[in-house]
This record gives sequence, C-alpha cells and structure tokens, in this order.
Amino acid sequence: MSRSRVELTTLLLGVCLLGVALSQERRVNNDGGGEPSLYFVDNPEDQKAMEGQPVRLRCEAEPRADVTYSWKMDGQALAPSPRRHQVDGHLVISRLDRLLDSGSFVCVATNRRTGASIESSPAKLNVQWISESSVQLQQPKPAPMIRANGRVELRCHVDGSGELKYEWFKNSHSVQIGPGDSRVEKRRNLLVINAAKPEDNGVYHCLGRNEAGASAHAHTLPLIVPSNETAVLKRAPERSVVRRGEPASFSCVFENVDNIQWFLEDKGPLETDDERIVMDNGTLLIMRVHDGHKGYYTCHGIRADTAQIYGAELQIAYLKNLTEASFEPSLNEQLAVVGEGQELQVSCLPPGGLPQPRVFWRDQQGRIISDSGPVRVQDDTLIVAKAKPGVDEGNYTCVAENLAGATEMTVHIAVSWPAELLSSPQPVEVAEDEGAKFTCTFKAMPAPITRVRWLKDDEPLRGTPRYKQLREPEGGSASLVFKSVHAGDKGRYACEILTLGQQRPVRSQPAALIVKEKLKFSPEPVNRRLEFNSTAKISCKAQGSTAPTLRWSKVGSSELPKHVQDLNGTLHFSGVLESDKGNYTCVASNSQGEISHTIKIDVVIGPKFTIRPENVTATEGQAAWLHCAAEGDPKPAIQWDKDSRMNSLDADRFVLMPNGSLYVKEVYLSDEGKYGCTAGNSGGLKREEVHLSVRAVDGYRSDMELDLAEESGMMTKTVIITLSAAAAYMLLVIGLMVYCRHRRRRRKQRYLQEQVDGQEKGGENEVQEEQCELGETITKSHKREHGRDAHKSDGNDTAHSQNSGYSRRSRSNYDKMIISRSNLGDLKPLGRGEFGEIFSSRYKASETPLDGSAASSSGGPKEICVMVKKLTNTKDETVLHDFKRHLDLLHKLNHENVAKFIGLCREEEPDFMILEYTDWGDLKQFLLASKTGSKEAAPGGDSTKPRAPQLTVPQILSLANQAARGLKHVADHRLVHKDVAARNCLISSSYCLKLSLSCMSKEPHQREYTKYRNQIIPLRWMPKEAVFEDEYSTKSDVYSYSCLLWEMFQQGELPFKKYNDDSVINQLKAQTLTWQAHKAAPPQLQELQRQCWSYDPRERPTFDEICDRLRDIVADCAQV
Repeated sequence: MSRSRVELTTLLLGVCLLGVALSQERRVNNDGGGEPSLYFVDNPEDQKAMEGQPVRLRCEAEPRADVTYSWKMDGQALAPSPRRHQVDGHLVISRLDRLLDSGSFVCVATNRRTGASIESSPAKLNVQWISESSVQLQQPKPAPMIRANGRVELRCHVDGSGELKYEWFKNSHSVQIGPGDSRVEKRRNLLVINAAKPEDNGVYHCLGRNEAGASAHAHTLPLIVPSNETAVLKRAPERSVVRRGEPASFSCVFENVDNIQWFLEDKGPLETDDERIVMDNGTLLIMRVHDGHKGYYTCHGIRADTAQIYGAELQIAYLKNLTEASFEPSLNEQLAVVGEGQELQVSCLPPGGLPQPRVFWRDQQGRIISDSGPVRVQDDTLIVAKAKPGVDEGNYTCVAENLAGATEMTVHIAVSWPAELLSSPQPVEVAEDEGAKFTCTFKAMPAPITRVRWLKDDEPLRGTPRYKQLREPEGGSASLVFKSVHAGDKGRYACEILTLGQQRPVRSQPAALIVKEKLKFSPEPVNRRLEFNSTAKISCKAQGSTAPTLRWSKVGSSELPKHVQDLNGTLHFSGVLESDKGNYTCVASNSQGEISHTIKIDVVIGPKFTIRPENVTATEGQAAWLHCAAEGDPKPAIQWDKDSRMNSLDADRFVLMPNGSLYVKEVYLSDEGKYGCTAGNSGGLKREEVHLSVRAVDGYRSDMELDLAEESGMMTKTVIITLSAAAAYMLLVIGLMVYCRHRRRRRKQRYLQEQVDGQEKGGENEVQEEQCELGETITKSHKREHGRDAHKSDGNDTAHSQNSGYSRRSRSNYDKMIISRSNLGDLKPLGRGEFGEIFSSRYKASETPLDGSAASSSGGPKEICVMVKKLTNTKDETVLHDFKRHLDLLHKLNHENVAKFIGLCREEEPDFMILEYTDWGDLKQFLLASKTGSKEAAPGGDSTKPRAPQLTVPQILSLANQAARGLKHVADHRLVHKDVAARNCLISSSYCLKLSLSCMSKEPHQREYTKYRNQIIPLRWMPKEAVFEDEYSTKSDVYSYSCLLWEMFQQGELPFKKYNDDSVINQLKAQTLTWQAHKAAPPQLQELQRQCWSYDPRERPTFDEICDRLRDIVADCAQV
C-alpha cells in the first residue's frame, strides 16, 4: 500500500513539473524572448443595431508598437467586402446585413516582430430587421368562395426580428374595432371577419412594426363579399406609378352597378375637365400627371342607396442623384486604389427612387460589365480580380435608372505597386537651438496614392510649429526640417512610405538626432519668502551636455552660515533666521562653461496674536468693542467677518480701527452671532473666533424699525388719498348718470307734444337714448375696471412696503439664488452623479434676479447654454453636504475661467442647480473625440478624419494657463476644488476653458471614480495625503492640476490604465506610483509637472508660481 502511494505521489509530481514547463514555454513564446506580452485594453462587445445602419466593433491591444489586427467570423478569416473595413484595430461595418453579418466576430492582435498573437472574446451583432408586408386570404380559399354572412380570415405576412405588432387598413383608413364589436377581431397577424357583409368590402393592406421600424406594404388584397342588393366588383383599381407629365389611368369594373364615381382623398366626385376624363365604363384617365394628382383614388360603385368602395394610389416616379455617399467603401475624390495582383470591390448603392432603381456598371470603353470574368459585377458590386497595371486602370461608371430617368457617377481605379526606398536619413549631431534636417529618397507612385510620414522612436510625429515635413512635388524625396532643436527632440527618426492598396508600409533605417544641450537652469530658481524659524529647502537644477556641478553662495558673504547647507544644489535651512535675508547665487558649471542665477530671499514672521478677541455681551442700542491685535513681519492685516461671511458687516455701524479692533456704533439684536478675526501676511494666516451676545432693551426702536414705521405711515397716507380719489370719481359718475336721465326725460316729453314730426324725432330720441345708455355702460365698466386696478395696486404697494424692510433683510442667501424653472428649455441627459442626473439645456437669461440686481440691458431674452444638476438623492447626508459645498464654492467665484453659477430652481421637487455650460461640452469627451483611435466612419465622409480637432502644443499650453488662472482664483478665495480633472473642465469652440463641478461619477465617467473607505473619490487624480489622511488643500489641487495637464497631452487617456484600483492604492501608499510627463511637453513644463507630483505637499509650487512659470513657457514657445 505504501509503495503504491509513493508511485502515485511521484506521478503527480511529474505531471506538475510538466505543467510548469509547458506554461513557462508558452509564456516565453508569447513574450517573444523578452518582449512584453500582448493584452487587450478594448474588447469588442455584443451590440444591437438596425439593418442598413453602421456599426463599429472596437479592438485595441497593448503595447501598440508593431501590432497588426485581423478579424474572424465564426472561426474563419473575414471575407473581403466593401461594407467592412478596418480603422486601426476597429472593424467598421458601414451597412449592416442580417444575412452576411450574423455570426461571432473575434479580433486577432499579432506582434509583427515575434509573431505572437492573442484573440479577443467573441462579439455578436443582434440585427434588427423587418421585411415588406403583404395581405393573403387565409380562409376561405379561393376568393370566389367568399359568401355573405360567412367567415373571412386575412393574414398579414411580414417577417422581422423580435416581437412584431400589426396594423390593418381598409382603403388607406385604419381598421377600428368598436367596444363590444365581436364581428371583427384582430388576432396577432390575422384579421377575422365573422358574418361578412358587403360593408366590409374594400382594399386591405397591413403594416408590421418592431424595433427596426414599420414595414413597407408590397401587396394589397381587394375583399369582395357579393350581394344581390349591391354592386359587385369585377376588376379593382391597381396602384400606379407614372412619370411626371405622362398620362395615367385607373380601371374599375362593377357588375349590377347604377353609377361609378371617383374620388381623390376626400375630394369628389370627380368630373371630366381639362385634366381628367371619367369614361362611361368606369375608367378614370388623367392626361398629364403633376404633383396635384398624387394621392389615394377610390371608385364608388353605386346601386340604389349602397356604395361599394375600392381604392388605389397614384404615385409619380422620381430618381435621386448618385453622390459620393453612394459608394462603399467611402472613396476620397472618387479614387479607388488596389494593389497589383489583389482584388478590389466597390459597391454602388441604389439611390432613392420610385420605382426601385436598377444599378449596373460600365467599363472604360462604356460597355456594360457582365456578371462573369476577372472584371465583373455581382449584386451591384464591381469586382476587379487580380488587378493588372495599365489593363484594369481607368474610369468605371455606375449607372442607376428607373422609370424617371438615369443618373451616373464615375470612379477612377488605380493599380498600385510597392514603393522602393532609395536612401535612408543620416544621423545628425547639432547644438541646442540650431537647425537640423533629415532626408530620405524613394521611388513611389504620386500623391495621394502614396504619402510619407516621419516617426520618432517608432511613434508618428505630432504636429508642432517647430518642424516641417516637406515632400517634393514629383515625389522622389521627403524631408524633416527642424527650425530650432530642443533637448527633447533627441531620438531616432525614420521616414515611412505608405501606399494605398499595399499591406505593409516601407520604413527607412532610423537615424539618430544627437542634441548637444546648452548649459542652462531647468528651471531657474525663483525668489522665495521663508518663514522665520522654519525648515526650508530651495532647489537649483541645471542640465547640459555633461552633468553640471551646482553650488550656492550668499552675496556679500564668503561662506554659508552653519545652519544652512548646500547639498547637491539644494539649500537646506535648519531653522530660518532673520540674518538669512539677502541675495543668493546658484552657480552651475561643466566642460561647457559656467552660468549663474541670483534670487532674493526674504524672511517673514507669521502673524501672532498679541490681543486675542474674547466673547462680548452688549446692550441693544449701545456701542460695543471687539478687540483683536497681532504682530508679524511684515505687519499683518486684520479683517473681521460675521458667521464666516466676508464683507457682511454694515459699514455705517461697524468701524475697523487701525489697531485691529472692531467698533460697533449701535448694536442691533440682529448683530448677535459668531465673529472671526483673521490676521494675515505673506507668512500665513491666523484666525480666532468669538461670540457677540446682545441683551434686548424694552421700548428701544432701531433706525431700521423707525424707517419701517415711517414707510408704514406713508403707506397709510397713500391708501387714504387713493380711496378719496376713487370716492370722488364715483360721485362724479353718479352725477353724470342722474343728469343724463333727467335730460332724456325732458326731451322725451317735448317730442311727444309734437304731432307732426313726432315719429322722426322719436327715432332721433331713441338714437340718443341708446347713446346715453351706451355711455352709462362704458362708464360703469370703466369704473369696475378702475376699482379692480386700484385694489390690485393697493395690494402690490402694501406687499412691496412690507417686503422692502425686514423681509428683504431676513431673506436667506439661498432664496436670493432662486430662478424660475420655466426659463429652462428641454433637458438633454449628460450623465449621472452622486446627487442625481445631470442634463444640458438652454436658459433664457432675461429675468431680474431676486436679490434685486439689475436685469440685462440687452433688450430681449438671451439664451445661454447651461448644465442642470438634479438633486434626487436627498437621503444621504454626505451627498447633501457635497451639494452645498459645490453650491457655496461656485456661488462665491466670479472668473472667466470658472463656470458661473446661474441659480437654483426650488419651485418643486427635485431641486435644480443651474451652472454655466459650453457648446463643446466637457474637456474629457473633447479629448477622446480628438484621439486618433476614436475616428468615426461617417457615411459619405472621410473616415480617416477624427471627430474633433487634435490639440496642438500651443493650444494645450493656452488651456493649461487658463486652468491655472481659474484655480488660482479658487485658491485666492481660500477654497479647494478637490476634483480637478478633464471631466470637470468645460471647453468652448473658441478654446476657452472653464473649471466646473459636473462630477458625473456614475455615468459616463464611472471608471474614473473609486469607492474607498465608504467614499467615492477620483483616486488616480489624488495625492497621497488626500487619499489616506483626507487632507485636502490647495496643494492637493496642484497635484490634480498636473494630472489634468497629463490628460491633455495623452488625449483623455485614463491614468495608469494597466493597474487596477487596489494596485494604484498600494503603490500610492508605498510612494512607488510614478508619473511620466508626455514627451511632447516642453522641458520646462515637464519639470513643473514633476514638482507638482511631489509626494511632499510642501515641495509643490503654488498656483501663483505656476501661473508665472507658465507665462514664461508660453512666451518661450511663441518665440520658437
């Protein structure tokens, strides 16, 4: 037994060793002898799409260098088709076909150097489609078996995906079934008529609907239920399509008919005129058809009091022109290029037309191309097999024709041959700021069939004004010319020749660009203010062709003090003294020479309270003192605030004394609260808070109450005067009424006494009597309206008087932010955050704000683009706190690079926060849209163009400068943003950047947020102290700002996308997470970013310093 156990153990051990060996061999094969293994960063996913619509299956692998992509469907290599083409690794299907595109698609990424390949997970396309519909007689069969009071079943034949819904029509009108009507039933695709009657007769058609839309009806069915009491149809009118200006006719034959009448829609009966002839046999003839004749015609077979109605539609034939969008794949300038010996397929899509156009191709000689041979046409697709230069080249014409005419468009086919490299660029060694030039020569076809691009370190060069790519018109050579070489330009450069129709580009041997760096500071040290008795460091860094030696010296002193050390170019102050003030010079030297730079160091003493404010109890109406004094160097400034709100003190009653004390001339009960004394200088800020209590005094009335009493007295006088005027007016009207009646009575008596002209004068009297009564009516109506207006005015004045005093002053800050929700346009969803959904909308900025500020003087309502943040998550206290923080932050700021706070909508639940928005939206989506890998294949357009313009380096520097100025404004108000990233920045079409707080952490930026310690945080943009110590400050915003710059250069890429969140957290805690600035960034900016990413917050620059240095960087780039 023990021996068998030993044998079993040995066998298992051998199997394990064999598995390890096989896995090691597989890993070595995949790695390609030390090459990094491939992995997918973007896998194709299952999609649902409509037939005929474009679809993109995404595929991207890392590392990107030397990776080629191919696709399989159901395990087989994807067959060539003009509908399908690749954009980088992505598969673009310009027109989905349910039969040809049904299957499992797999992306294959292959390393060209090693041959190692990986396959993605399969993706399936759920194609939504629907066919034409036709009506079939299900029961009885054949049609002559239909009898009155018999059962008739009509079937709607239509195929499609998913669940289908059916609609029935009789003579173009929808078939409606009344309540309780069991004679006619709809059963899925059946229309059942129980006890059929002649009233059911007519032409029936049906429609099917699903997610793909509605079906087109192909075949109709005339239902004939015979009866001895009605006319019986023998020949139904048929749908007619004719050319404009040609004749059209409808035949309609009845048996046992008294009369036949024709109707067009609801017009009729039609009679013979200049345009139409109604013949005795029931035929309708239209002599020259125009648009006014289009529509649904019905013939009415009339017998006695009954009418049998059957209809048909008249349509005019048309044909749309062929355009560049009619060809697949999309062609640039109608040029199709195929490699020598390869196959070319170009499809010509039928244009819109009625009837359906027929498509055919003509060759170079104008002959119609057949469906066989090396050059043939199959299903409207031109196929050139094994293309031959000079034989198959030329102009091929696609022709589409139908009853309305013909349209055609020409495609030029060129057969390409591989380019031949004649010479590679040569290595160049130049000094910094000098010019350089690389040239390669080749033999190739002219542009646009052949194009040349330059690579640096195997990556395509990005556009920058510092160099130009030139090519001779004849195409024999290409050059890369540098105006002024920078240290960051050193690398290996190669030219790559790409020829349409050829699988592989031709690449030259790389040539090295060696840059002899000038001896320079990187960056230059700047003036510093050091706090007294603190520990500080000042760095001096330089670079050159060889590593320079750095040393510091103090101007006017032979050596540095003992508490100041110079360690590798960094001054270390161990306890700053007053004597450390002065000018310090950093000297850098190497074999190239020596340079120096002098800075000024000031020693400041932070503010320190000599008199700390204390709680004070004051009496209403009396004066009060709040004492506060501080010392420091320079002398600190003192500022007071109430309840943490700056500039909220009444300047008429509150006086800030020169010694820092706050004097209150007259204390009101409303002055009670928390007061803060802030002392600040260049060394920092100190703050103390105290409480002011106010004792009330009976009978005391403040100036504010006296003003209210005076206003109330004035209102009483106003009301009395108004009522008196109204009473006088009423008395005047009553007097006029009495006078008018008395005068009418007297005239009437005088007219009755006159016998000759009594009737005439009586008539005149009636006229005057009517006029008098009309005058009374108008007077009464005017009086009632005046009374209502006077009452309304009185109420408004009273309300205004009451609001003008105490209510206005007691209104909360949030009430002052309220705007009307009616001024918002339609809400378009942008995403979702922790607060709720976020929308974009249009806002009419014409109403006067509730805080009493003046309205816009532009004259009319001005529509602006806004972001609407809906607060739906009101149960989470943390969410409500963050919502209030965002509100307070944006409400206090007013800067051109910070999104403006528009207002709050609180008329109904939920609350809306309205913020400024831009026409291009957030910067993250803009960067992703401009990325080369995110090109969209627009129908009829050039699929090689990105959706948004790529940012150049000067544009990125401009946006970086705007972001820094906006964050400096935030920091100047002692506020912290906490979430600086491209997703929270807005960009306009004028390239203006604005900081915002959209915070769409649930959609679409959910990948950029992490749940850590029960909080949703932007982990990859946060420094260590913010993640682990919850310590947010301006210096944490500086760290995030550098991450924002990284995003701009990386076109919106996710930082550290190869690492999961746990790995990022662990590396951040161990301080091994290392950022790398982009190579295209100027060297000074790269150095600035490295300082911003320092793990020590004290080593990060301030936004004041960042703005100063960015100004210099922008100026340097402008001079290049």
